[in-house]
Amino acid sequence: MNITRTHEDQANRMHTRAEHIIEWLAAHKHWVLDAERSGEFNHLLSTFPWTTSHIRWSSVPHTRIELSDDAASETFWEQFRTTPVGRHQYVFLMYAAHEPGIVCSARDALPDLDLLYSGAPGPRYFCGADLQDGHPKLRFTDFAEYDGLDLVRAYVPGV
Repeated sequence: MNITRTHEDQANRMHTRAEHIIEWLAAHKHWVLDAERSGEFNHLLSTFPWTTSHIRWSSVPHTRIELSDDAASETFWEQFRTTPVGRHQYVFLMYAAHEPGIVCSARDALPDLDLLYSGAPGPRYFCGADLQDGHPKLRFTDFAEYDGLDLVRAYVPGV
C-alpha cells in the first residue's frame, strides 16, 4: 500500500508543533531552528558506531549520568558540567533529522527532558549551544543521548 502524505500532514506531525511543546516554549526563552540544522547534527551522529537504535556506547568514550526524580539537583549538575555538552549554557534538542529542533537553556531543558521528548520515544540526542551575537551557535561534537527514561550518556572524547 502506498500512502501519500501532504506537506501539511507532515508539518502537523512535527514535535515542535505539539501542544505540550508549544506550552513549554511559551514559558521559556528558546529558538526553533530549521530541519537543516537537525540534519547536520544527525550527519555527525551517523559517523559514530551504532546498534539498531542508538549509538554503540561500548565503543564510544562517554560518561553516564543518572537522571533522578530531581534533575535539577546539584548532584546532577555537578556531574553534567564535567562533560563537553555540560559546559554550554544552552542545548539543541533534536527530534529527527528532518524536523526542526529547539535551542533553550540547559537548566530549563534537562529537568524537562521527559516532557520535551515525550512524543519522540526511544533514545534522543542533544548537543551544546552557545550564543554568538545573539544567535545560537551549535556545537555538534559536544553531545549526549537521553535514553527516554532516566539516563543521559554524554560523549567525552579521550576518556
